[in-house]
Amino acid sequence: MGMAEFQTVVLNGRPDLAALDEAPPAMRLAPGTMCVAASECAPRFQRSTLNAVPRTDKLLKKTRLPLGLLVTPVCADDDVAVAPDIVRCRRCRTYINPFVAFTDGGRRWRCNMCGLSNDVPLTFDYDSATQTQKDRWARADLRNAVVEFVAPLEYMVRPPMPPAYVFLIDVSYASAQLGAPGVVAQTIRDTLDQLPDADGRTRVAIIGVDAQLHFFQMRTGAEPQQLVVGDVDDVVLPAPSDLLVNLSDARSSLDIVLERFGAMFSNNHGVGNALGPAIRAAQQMLGGIGGRIVAIMASPPTTGEGLVEPRAEGRDLGTPRESELLRAQGTWYKNVAADCSRAQIAFDTVFVGQQAMDVATVGGLARYTGGTLLHYPAFMAGRPEAVRFSSEFGQHLAGAAGLEAVLRVRASKGLRMSAYYGHFFLRSLDLLALPSVDPGRCYAVDLEIDETLPPVVYFQTALLHTTALGERRIRVVTQAVPTTDNAHSVFHHADQSAIAALLAKKAVDRALSARLEDAREALQHKTLEILGAFKTLCTQASSGAATQLQAPRALRLLPLLTLATLKHPALRGGNNVRVADRIAAMSLVLTLPPETLLQPLLVPRVYALHELEPNVGLDDGSGSVVMPQLLPLSAEVLAPRGVFLVYSGADAILWVGRDVDPSMIASLVGEPHVQSGVFTFPDLSDNGSPRPGFELNMRTNNLLRALSSLCHGMWAPPMFVCREDGDQQVRLLLAQRLVEDMDTAAPSYSQFLNQMRDKINRGSF
Repeated sequence: MGMAEFQTVVLNGRPDLAALDEAPPAMRLAPGTMCVAASECAPRFQRSTLNAVPRTDKLLKKTRLPLGLLVTPVCADDDVAVAPDIVRCRRCRTYINPFVAFTDGGRRWRCNMCGLSNDVPLTFDYDSATQTQKDRWARADLRNAVVEFVAPLEYMVRPPMPPAYVFLIDVSYASAQLGAPGVVAQTIRDTLDQLPDADGRTRVAIIGVDAQLHFFQMRTGAEPQQLVVGDVDDVVLPAPSDLLVNLSDARSSLDIVLERFGAMFSNNHGVGNALGPAIRAAQQMLGGIGGRIVAIMASPPTTGEGLVEPRAEGRDLGTPRESELLRAQGTWYKNVAADCSRAQIAFDTVFVGQQAMDVATVGGLARYTGGTLLHYPAFMAGRPEAVRFSSEFGQHLAGAAGLEAVLRVRASKGLRMSAYYGHFFLRSLDLLALPSVDPGRCYAVDLEIDETLPPVVYFQTALLHTTALGERRIRVVTQAVPTTDNAHSVFHHADQSAIAALLAKKAVDRALSARLEDAREALQHKTLEILGAFKTLCTQASSGAATQLQAPRALRLLPLLTLATLKHPALRGGNNVRVADRIAAMSLVLTLPPETLLQPLLVPRVYALHELEPNVGLDDGSGSVVMPQLLPLSAEVLAPRGVFLVYSGADAILWVGRDVDPSMIASLVGEPHVQSGVFTFPDLSDNGSPRPGFELNMRTNNLLRALSSLCHGMWAPPMFVCREDGDQQVRLLLAQRLVEDMDTAAPSYSQFLNQMRDKINRGSF
């Protein structure tokens, strides 16, 4: 072990933001842990909070560190090896993996989870179809920690169902005023070619929703017909067929409906929203096959079952009563979500506009079915937020999601899964039901130690799902982690990114079930406990007062990540975060993997555009863009003569100093002056080649594309121009992104460190 890995650092000055891009601490597995040289589990698929696990529960409790897993079974653009056949332990059902041991001359294999000795099947070394010997050491499941199997019939309750989408589009007066029906319909139409439809079985239905339900019957080769159902108390489908239609066969009818959709409802004056009855109709359509219900809303449900009562939030924001606004009204939507989960139906809930729509209640549909919650409060047709909606919503629909999935995590004897966090329905104590699994969707697991652990423990995640190509597959992720009796080793092999992500997800879960203030206090308390335990167990100032706060090098960013989480809209104090914005932020925290959650969402990236090095923003020769140096998240670095980019994924801010050279602004955006506010960043290049005088524009566009790629293109963030002497609202937004500075909701980073040091010295935590 290198000295740097066992290094203790003093927490003062600026945090080392570049450390967020570092790999987790290396795991020291003993030689022979793998039965053959194999690729280890990449952190993007699964990572443990501790890369040296305490051997006993007593030691774990002493360190105060959380033990858990962050699992992202389907990553964007992943390429996973496929194994030929399934071999599993007959007792614990673990899939064979690189960490098993072969005994009895290779005729038996010992399970690395439970230790049972299993027979090696005859097909392991011999291919009966070709009557040839096989090299077992070339098997994908022995050479890869992440592998997929094609599921045989015994893993199927039914044959793989076709992908199916039912779009519930709010066409009420509130939606029409925003121009939402037209924008939504055009986005869906533009995305039809990207929907998964490799085998030509994908099905689509459109329902317009106001106080009535507007169905569209789309017969092949015939003009589509609108069928209106006014009785929403007991919804019956207005036609026995041709409502949920085959995408390929009815494509021309779908194009006609979507092309005309906006004009149909542009002058609609209906003020009701029968979302509940629309959901019942969609359930009838999908009841036999499952699929995805996509509800796009601009007004609250007010008609039929599932209606919600208006809740005034203004006076309660920033008070203990705010926590009540984060909880659902009644159980109707959760019960529907449970029913739909059993029927393999997922929900995506999309909220546009600023009407109070009780996102906390309706958003439960997505939370309990593995779906996605999207929120666009500034939506208005023709404005940047509508462009952002079209890009992000279209990208989401085109994603290769897994369908009809269940996920189970297994661990070595002595370890137990105690809690799960994310968007799912817990079908049993250890089985997560996921009607939909989107790429990049993360699930967190709390672990407890029940008995003394062996020298190495193993975690195996299995995801049974249907691919976008209609194939039933099992993705298996296996990870080995060494154990230790040494507290120093535990601390110095802690994964600060995994710990911060797990604690953030736990805090959000607690805020949704208890009180916001409880969640904030618990998060701070846990960070204090960890650093206090390190001081007691691993430093010379174990019992006395220390003048400086110390931490293991592996956890040197934990205070910053804690502070950034407290300042994020998901947990931020004060009365300037609307409930809908908070719920949407909480959904992101619950579902994002650590790589995207921590940076840029919680800890934005700040770059100085006015002093880029000559090679920054250009190709490095390998297809990647050279990135500039990260700057501190503080207004102190924002020089009056400079131009800075602050990128958080969800938004991007272009800060312009009051004394900046107009020629530099012209090189950046094509004009010598820009005003504060929402801004569409131009592309002034000549088909990707720089135009004279606009090199800075091209390089900045390259940086923006590279930053989007790091987030797998999930966001199309709006750009805000923030002039040093400009609009107060934009400057407030910028101040909230600069998490090292003090604001009305929380202290500065240096103040936060001093508060923690004093509390640890007093033992008041």
